Amino acid sequence: MNETINANIGQQAFTLDRDAYDRLTIYLNDVRRHIATDTDEVMKDIEIRIAELFREWLPSSIMVVTLQMVERAITRIGAPEDFGTAKEPSSNSSEKRNIKLLRRSRNNRSIAGICGGLAEYLEVDATPIRIVMLFLMLFGGMSLWVYIIMWLLIPEE
Repeated sequence: MNETINANIGQQAFTLDRDAYDRLTIYLNDVRRHIATDTDEVMKDIEIRIAELFREWLPSSIMVVTLQMVERAITRIGAPEDFGTAKEPSSNSSEKRNIKLLRRSRNNRSIAGICGGLAEYLEVDATPIRIVMLFLMLFGGMSLWVYIIMWLLIPEE
């Protein structure tokens, strides 16, 4: 039995098995490092093309994207080296990677991703955070309005 992950690729929702998701993430990060200019626009176009390929190969929207499909897509689009030479990370970008930001989770969410985002930020499981949040709402005086304000103020990842 394989773990599956829901992900948006090129503004389209897909279900990928864990190996396919990990491989696609590594590939996209490698491509991002090799792109010289206008990174966001090029990455958006690449994701849209990958989504088109997956939709073409999946007979149904409930089917799972496999590692073989990701490998086929990578072969069709090209290796990261085809996009140019890898950029050396500057000291500023390495400092930015070490900064933890509080974000609402897209993958680990029940309602708005607040508890999942807090769990990722604190590097703990989301279930105890959800239980604590529920008890605070019911017995601790934290109202639903505080949750809604957090929903509005904490950006989504």
